[in-house]
Amino acid sequence: MYRILSSIGLIVGFFLLLVFSVGTLQFLMQLFALVLLSGMLLVFLMSLRSSQTPLITRYALLMGAENSMAERRYTRQVTWLWVVFFFILCVLKVNGLMDVNHTTGWVEGVFYSGSIVLFVGEFYVRQLFLPAHKGSSLRQFFYQLSQVSVKDVWQFDTQK
Repeated sequence: MYRILSSIGLIVGFFLLLVFSVGTLQFLMQLFALVLLSGMLLVFLMSLRSSQTPLITRYALLMGAENSMAERRYTRQVTWLWVVFFFILCVLKVNGLMDVNHTTGWVEGVFYSGSIVLFVGEFYVRQLFLPAHKGSSLRQFFYQLSQVSVKDVWQFDTQK
Protein backbone atom coordinates (compact mmCIF):
# COMPACT_ATOMS: atom_id res chain seq x y z
CA MET A 1 0.00 0.00 0.00
CA TYR A 2 2.93 2.32 0.78
CA ARG A 3 4.31 1.86 -2.75
CA ILE A 4 0.96 2.70 -4.32
CA LEU A 5 0.53 5.83 -2.22
CA SER A 6 4.11 6.97 -2.85
CA SER A 7 3.65 6.38 -6.59
CA ILE A 8 0.45 8.42 -6.59
CA GLY A 9 2.26 11.12 -4.62
CA LEU A 10 5.10 11.26 -7.15
CA ILE A 11 2.66 11.48 -10.06
CA VAL A 12 0.67 14.27 -8.41
CA GLY A 13 3.88 16.11 -7.45
CA PHE A 14 5.25 15.81 -10.99
CA PHE A 15 1.96 17.00 -12.46
CA LEU A 16 1.77 20.00 -10.10
CA LEU A 17 5.39 20.93 -10.81
CA LEU A 18 4.69 20.60 -14.52
CA VAL A 19 1.63 22.86 -14.37
CA PHE A 20 2.83 25.50 -11.91
CA SER A 21 6.52 25.84 -12.76
CA VAL A 22 7.67 28.84 -14.81
CA GLY A 23 10.49 29.77 -17.14
CA THR A 24 13.38 27.38 -17.61
CA LEU A 25 12.07 24.91 -15.02
CA GLN A 26 8.78 24.69 -16.90
CA PHE A 27 10.59 24.06 -20.19
CA LEU A 28 12.77 21.36 -18.57
CA MET A 29 9.70 19.68 -17.05
CA GLN A 30 7.96 19.74 -20.43
CA LEU A 31 11.08 18.34 -22.08
CA PHE A 32 11.30 15.60 -19.45
CA ALA A 33 7.66 14.65 -20.11
CA LEU A 34 8.44 14.47 -23.85
CA VAL A 35 11.44 12.22 -23.17
CA LEU A 36 9.26 9.89 -21.05
CA LEU A 37 6.53 9.73 -23.70
CA SER A 38 9.11 9.16 -26.44
CA GLY A 39 10.72 6.38 -24.40
CA MET A 40 7.39 4.63 -23.93
CA LEU A 41 6.64 5.01 -27.64
CA LEU A 42 10.03 3.53 -28.51
CA VAL A 43 9.67 0.56 -26.15
CA PHE A 44 6.23 -0.35 -27.49
CA LEU A 45 7.28 0.22 -31.11
CA MET A 46 10.50 -1.80 -30.82
CA SER A 47 8.54 -4.73 -29.40
CA LEU A 48 6.59 -4.88 -32.67
CA ARG A 49 9.63 -5.89 -34.72
CA SER A 50 9.31 -9.29 -36.33
CA SER A 51 12.02 -10.79 -34.13
CA GLN A 52 10.30 -9.61 -30.93
CA THR A 53 7.16 -10.48 -29.01
CA PRO A 54 4.86 -7.44 -28.73
CA LEU A 55 4.84 -5.91 -25.26
CA ILE A 56 1.16 -6.54 -24.56
CA THR A 57 1.57 -10.16 -25.71
CA ARG A 58 4.42 -10.60 -23.25
CA TYR A 59 2.26 -9.39 -20.37
CA ALA A 60 -0.67 -11.54 -21.49
CA LEU A 61 1.41 -14.72 -21.72
CA LEU A 62 3.16 -14.05 -18.40
CA MET A 63 -0.28 -13.57 -16.82
CA GLY A 64 -1.33 -17.03 -18.01
CA ALA A 65 -3.22 -16.28 -21.22
CA GLU A 66 -3.42 -19.10 -23.73
CA ASN A 67 -0.69 -19.00 -26.34
CA SER A 68 -3.04 -19.09 -29.34
CA MET A 69 -2.83 -17.28 -32.66
CA ALA A 70 -6.00 -15.35 -31.81
CA GLU A 71 -4.49 -14.16 -28.52
CA ARG A 72 -1.22 -13.15 -30.21
CA ARG A 73 -3.01 -11.35 -33.04
CA TYR A 74 -5.27 -9.47 -30.62
CA THR A 75 -2.44 -8.43 -28.29
CA ARG A 76 -0.33 -7.28 -31.26
CA GLN A 77 -3.22 -5.03 -32.32
CA VAL A 78 -3.51 -3.67 -28.78
CA THR A 79 0.22 -2.94 -28.78
CA TRP A 80 -0.27 -1.00 -32.03
CA LEU A 81 -3.09 0.93 -30.37
CA TRP A 82 -0.75 1.98 -27.56
CA VAL A 83 1.91 2.99 -30.13
CA VAL A 84 -0.60 5.26 -31.89
CA PHE A 85 -1.69 6.71 -28.53
CA PHE A 86 1.90 7.52 -27.51
CA PHE A 87 2.70 8.91 -30.97
CA ILE A 88 -0.25 11.31 -30.84
CA LEU A 89 0.78 12.44 -27.36
CA CYS A 90 4.37 13.01 -28.51
CA VAL A 91 3.17 15.13 -31.43
CA LEU A 92 0.93 17.15 -29.10
CA LYS A 93 3.80 17.58 -26.63
CA VAL A 94 6.23 18.78 -29.34
CA ASN A 95 3.55 21.18 -30.58
CA GLY A 96 3.13 22.42 -27.01
CA LEU A 97 6.87 22.99 -26.63
CA MET A 98 6.89 25.14 -29.77
CA ASP A 99 3.89 27.25 -28.70
CA VAL A 100 4.76 30.03 -26.25
CA ASN A 101 1.12 30.45 -25.16
CA HIS A 102 0.64 26.72 -24.60
CA THR A 103 -1.19 25.72 -21.42
CA THR A 104 1.01 23.21 -19.62
CA GLY A 105 -0.10 19.92 -18.20
CA TRP A 106 -3.03 19.13 -20.46
CA VAL A 107 -1.13 16.54 -22.52
CA GLU A 108 -0.20 14.77 -19.30
CA GLY A 109 -3.84 14.89 -18.23
CA VAL A 110 -4.79 13.28 -21.53
CA PHE A 111 -2.04 10.71 -20.97
CA TYR A 112 -3.30 9.68 -17.52
CA SER A 113 -6.99 9.72 -18.36
CA GLY A 114 -6.44 8.16 -21.79
CA SER A 115 -4.29 5.43 -20.31
CA ILE A 116 -7.01 4.52 -17.84
CA VAL A 117 -9.65 4.50 -20.58
CA LEU A 118 -7.46 2.38 -22.88
CA PHE A 119 -6.43 0.02 -20.10
CA VAL A 120 -9.89 -0.62 -18.65
CA GLY A 121 -11.67 -0.37 -22.01
CA GLU A 122 -9.35 -2.92 -23.55
CA PHE A 123 -10.08 -5.31 -20.68
CA TYR A 124 -13.78 -5.32 -21.57
CA VAL A 125 -13.27 -5.30 -25.36
CA ARG A 126 -10.96 -8.31 -25.02
CA GLN A 127 -13.86 -10.36 -23.68
CA LEU A 128 -15.76 -9.76 -26.93
CA PHE A 129 -12.96 -11.07 -29.15
CA LEU A 130 -11.35 -13.76 -27.00
CA PRO A 131 -13.85 -16.23 -25.53
CA ALA A 132 -11.35 -17.51 -22.96
CA HIS A 133 -11.50 -14.11 -21.24
CA LYS A 134 -15.29 -13.93 -20.87
CA GLY A 135 -16.39 -13.48 -17.30
CA SER A 136 -12.98 -12.28 -16.07
CA SER A 137 -13.07 -9.74 -13.27
CA LEU A 138 -11.18 -6.47 -13.45
CA ARG A 139 -9.97 -6.96 -9.88
CA GLN A 140 -8.51 -10.37 -10.71
CA PHE A 141 -6.89 -8.87 -13.83
CA PHE A 142 -5.19 -6.15 -11.76
CA TYR A 143 -3.98 -8.74 -9.27
CA GLN A 144 -2.52 -10.94 -12.03
CA LEU A 145 -0.90 -7.90 -13.62
CA SER A 146 0.69 -6.90 -10.32
CA GLN A 147 2.29 -10.36 -10.07
CA VAL A 148 4.16 -9.98 -13.38
CA SER A 149 7.76 -8.85 -12.95
CA VAL A 150 8.95 -6.05 -15.21
CA LYS A 151 12.24 -7.96 -15.44
CA ASP A 152 10.40 -10.99 -16.86
CA VAL A 153 8.63 -8.78 -19.40
CA TRP A 154 11.91 -7.11 -20.39
CA GLN A 155 13.76 -10.44 -20.77
CA PHE A 156 10.83 -12.30 -22.35
CA ASP A 157 12.40 -12.97 -25.75
CA THR A 158 15.72 -14.03 -24.25
CA GLN A 159 14.08 -16.73 -22.08
CA LYS A 160 12.89 -18.80 -25.06
